[in-house]
Amino acid sequence: VKFASRTYISAMKTLSLLITALGLTEGVLGVELDYCERQGGLECRKKIECPGYLEMELLLRKTRSGRWMDEWKALFQKLRNLECNKKEQKVCCARETEETCNYEGKEEKGEKCNRDCTKHPTETKTCRFTFELKQLLSDKPGRLADGRIRPVLVYNGQLVGPTIAVCEGDRVVVRLANILHLYGSAAQIGGFNSTTLHFHGIREKQPNGTSGWSCHGGPWSDGVPLVTQCPTPAGHNFTYTFSGINGAPAGTYWYHSHVGRQRMNGAEGKLIIMQRKKDHTRVDVDLPENSLFLQEWYPNTTNHIPQSLLINGKGKLGKDCYKQSDNSGNYDEFISNFKMGKQVSFTKYLCPPLHISTTYEVFNVTEPGQKYRFRIIGGIGDDVPIRVSIEDHKFSVIATDARDVIKSADNFDALWVSAGERYDIVINTKRSYKKNPYKINVYHQHKNKTGAEIRLCTLAWLKYPRQTVPMNYTANCKEMAKEDLTRVLNPVPNKFSDWGNPNYIYPVNLTAVHQAPNIQEVLNTQYITIPVHEKKDKKKKDNGGFTFNNFTMRFPEDYPDIPFQFQSPSKNTKRCGVRCVWASTGSSRSTKCSPFPAWDPQIPKYPNKAFPCQHVIQQPWYDDSSDRQYWFEIILINNHPTIAHPIHHHGGWFNILGMGQFDHPVYRETIMEMDTNCQKKKECLPRKYKFPVFKDVIQVPTNGYVIFRAPIDNRGTWIVHCHINWHIEHGMAMVFQIGEPDGPFRWSMGPNETTAQNNKNLSCKLPVW
Repeated sequence: VKFASRTYISAMKTLSLLITALGLTEGVLGVELDYCERQGGLECRKKIECPGYLEMELLLRKTRSGRWMDEWKALFQKLRNLECNKKEQKVCCARETEETCNYEGKEEKGEKCNRDCTKHPTETKTCRFTFELKQLLSDKPGRLADGRIRPVLVYNGQLVGPTIAVCEGDRVVVRLANILHLYGSAAQIGGFNSTTLHFHGIREKQPNGTSGWSCHGGPWSDGVPLVTQCPTPAGHNFTYTFSGINGAPAGTYWYHSHVGRQRMNGAEGKLIIMQRKKDHTRVDVDLPENSLFLQEWYPNTTNHIPQSLLINGKGKLGKDCYKQSDNSGNYDEFISNFKMGKQVSFTKYLCPPLHISTTYEVFNVTEPGQKYRFRIIGGIGDDVPIRVSIEDHKFSVIATDARDVIKSADNFDALWVSAGERYDIVINTKRSYKKNPYKINVYHQHKNKTGAEIRLCTLAWLKYPRQTVPMNYTANCKEMAKEDLTRVLNPVPNKFSDWGNPNYIYPVNLTAVHQAPNIQEVLNTQYITIPVHEKKDKKKKDNGGFTFNNFTMRFPEDYPDIPFQFQSPSKNTKRCGVRCVWASTGSSRSTKCSPFPAWDPQIPKYPNKAFPCQHVIQQPWYDDSSDRQYWFEIILINNHPTIAHPIHHHGGWFNILGMGQFDHPVYRETIMEMDTNCQKKKECLPRKYKFPVFKDVIQVPTNGYVIFRAPIDNRGTWIVHCHINWHIEHGMAMVFQIGEPDGPFRWSMGPNETTAQNNKNLSCKLPVW
C-alpha cells in the first residue's frame, strides 16, 4: 500500500475540500485522516473490496493535465462503500496487487533508461536489468584491469559492472543470475559460491501503509546475506527492486556483492540517478559517464596486498610492486597485522611484465568554460583511502553520499575518499587551455612508523578539444607524492596535527541543502567503541579490534540461520546489545532502553574482550508521513591509533552532528564523561543542529569520535558495519532493528504475499559457500 505517504495524506486533505463541490457526503473517503496520520499508515480489511492502486495512480497522473472531475466522481462512488471502524481502530484502503506491481511507467531494458531526464520531467519508466555473475579472466576488452591476466568476478563480463543510469522516480528491477558454479570452485573465487547484490546508499524504505510485503522494494531487497535474505546459491536467481518511493533521490550511488571478497575481485559497479531539473547555478554539464569509480587491485583473488589502482576498471601496473618482507614471519599473521593497522614491513620489487597493454580512462570536455559535474565513487575494498587531484584545476563540492550540500567556493585542490564514500564535485573548465590533456591524479600511500610504505597511483585524462592523449604515458607516484595541495576535502582523519588545519574540510564542516526535521530532539544515545580497549591496562592482550563495544559478529558463523529480517517474532537467542521501546505516548515521546536478556550468564553488559554474538541495537518505528521525525543518536569512539574506520549504515542516511580528535587514546568512559559532565548533564560535546550534512559512510577519526543521529522511519533490520572488507568479515558489524516484524505495520519480507509468507522464519540452508 502506497497511500500513507505525505503526498497521499496531503492529497486527501485537499480532496476533502472538494467533497462539497462534487456533491458528495462527508466522510465519503472511508478513512479517518487524523487517525492515519497518528498511526503512520493504513491497514487493509480484506473482506472489503477496495479500488486498486493502479487506478488511483492513473487518476493522479491525469489530474496533472486537468482531466479529473468525472474520474474522481466515479471513484468517490466506489469509496462510498468503504468504512472506518473507529472503535476497532481499523481503516480500509487500497491494497497492492499484481496489477499494481507490474505498473510503473513504460517498461524498458535498463540500458535504454540512460536518457536526458530533463526533457521528459514527468515520464517514469520501469528499467529492467539482468546481471550474470561469472568468474572469467581479465583478458578481454572491458575487463583488462591493470594489464595482468588473473581471474575476475564480473557482472555481464565487465569490470566494473554495467552502469545503472536512470531518472529520478524510475523503478529499477535487477535480476541477478549467479552462475559461479560454471566458472570456478569456491576456493578459487575467495571462498564463496553464493552471492547477493546490495545497492549502496539506496534506503530500500518500505512504502508507507504496506504491511508484510511490498513489490516496490523494501528491506527484503537490501542484499545482505543472513540479515535481509538468504544468500543466492550458485545456479539460482534473485530479483531486486527499488524506486523513488524507497528513498532513492537523484544522486551518486553504487552496487556490489555483499559476500566475502567478491566486490574486491570485480563484482561492483556504478548506480547513478539523474535529476529531472537543471540547475545552472550549480552545474552546466551533468552526464553519468563523467564519474570515476575508484578501487584498489590485487595480483589474484586471494592476495591481500594491493598492487595498483583502477579508475572505471582501467589502469596500468606500475614499476613498483610489494610483498611481505622475508623476516616478517607467518603470512596469515602478517596479513592479519597489516589489516589491523599494526606495524609491518614490505619488500619493494620490480613488477612483472604486463600480459596486455592497457590504457587510462579519458573524460572529454566538449564545452570548454562550462561547469562540469564529476562523481567520485569509493568502490574501495579495504583500508586504502584514495586521493584525487586535477592538474591545474580546482573544484567545488555539491554533494556527498547522494545528498546535496551547499556549494563551496571553487578552491579545493584535492579530495580523499574511503571505502563506500561518494563525493560530487564541480570543475569550472577552462576557456583557454594547453596543448596536452590534464591529468586527474589518483594516489594512495600506506606508511607506518618503521618507514615501511606502499605507494600506488593511477590517472585519468581530462581532455579538451584538439588535445591528444599520450598513450604511452605511465602515472608517476613520486610526482604525485610531492604535489602541493593546500585545501583538501575529506582528509583521512588519522593525523592529529592536521585536525585543526582550517584548510582541511571534514564532513562535519559541510552544510546540507535541506534541514533534517526536529534533529534537536533525540530519543536515546548509544556510546559505541571501535575497537575496544576499555581499560588502560598495558598488560591486557589485544582483542583483535574487530568489534563494536567488544561484541564481534563474524561472517557467517556469528549470524543467525534465520535472517534477522525473516524472524517473526524476533529471536533474542544469542543476541547482545540494546533494546529500546516506547516509554510514553502523546505529544512527548521517549524511549526506555535495556540490554537484551542475558542468554549466556557469562555475557557482561560491556565485555572486556571480544565476545561473539548477534549484536543488535533495536529502536521503535515511527512513520514520518506527518512531517514528524524522531531520532536516535550514536556516538562512535575510535581508540585505534592508525585506522579511521569508514562506518556504513544500510537503510538510511544519518546526520553528522559532531566530530573530534585527540592527541592521546580515548575510551568509552572518557567520552561519556565529557558528554554528560556539564550543567545540563547531557549533550555536553559540541553538536551542529543547523543543516547537518547527510552521510551513509563516515570515517571515525583515530583517537576520536563521531556523533550522528539516525531516523526511526525505516522499518526493518539494517546492518551497520566497517566498510573495510577484512574488518566486516572479522566481526565489525551490528544490526539496527527498527520496529518489530509483527503487528499491523510489520515490515516486508518479500516482493509479494506468497514469498513473504514463505520467507517467514525461513532458515537458510547454506550450500557450498
